[in-house]
Amino acid sequence: MEDQKMKANFEELDEETREFMLEEFETEQNSANPFTGQLLSDTGREVFPELMKKAIVSEDEEFLVISLSKKKYWKEKEKTIRGERKININQAAERLGFSEFNTWYVRGLARKLITEGVRKCQIYRAKKAKWEPGECSKHEGQIVDVKIIYKGHRAKYWPKKNDSVFSIPAQPGCHHTIRKVK
Repeated sequence: MEDQKMKANFEELDEETREFMLEEFETEQNSANPFTGQLLSDTGREVFPELMKKAIVSEDEEFLVISLSKKKYWKEKEKTIRGERKININQAAERLGFSEFNTWYVRGLARKLITEGVRKCQIYRAKKAKWEPGECSKHEGQIVDVKIIYKGHRAKYWPKKNDSVFSIPAQPGCHHTIRKVK
């Protein structure tokens, strides 16, 4: 469990990357269908954009996870294959907070690299995961076209599932991100 709490390693998180992250986030927020965590309550959906924006501008994924760890931000139950179960708020906050910060880090860094004329990036694990979905693990260390990463933003899981598209993070909970090729 201790490894789960360690800080993620976003190797190229600097002010310029944050600016690209923010621009991309605000573009999605102003779209007709911005992503929202399915397990968030109405209150959680209301506060999430501002918490996410603050994390992007001046904080990190840990800030977002801690900020989301309030009962009022979550529904009481979630639907499962077997029916319903009570939501574990700490797990839900960890998953959404890390996944969303990472999603915007990948999107912002990909756009920054494209702007700089960089063509390739490398996938790496930003944080040790408690469990590692096979879809995520198989990409570790791969070198891929930055434009494919940029175009694949959330495409595997939102707004509808599309298994034919390459996406990093590959799914919510994926701990993989990107960096310049070393």
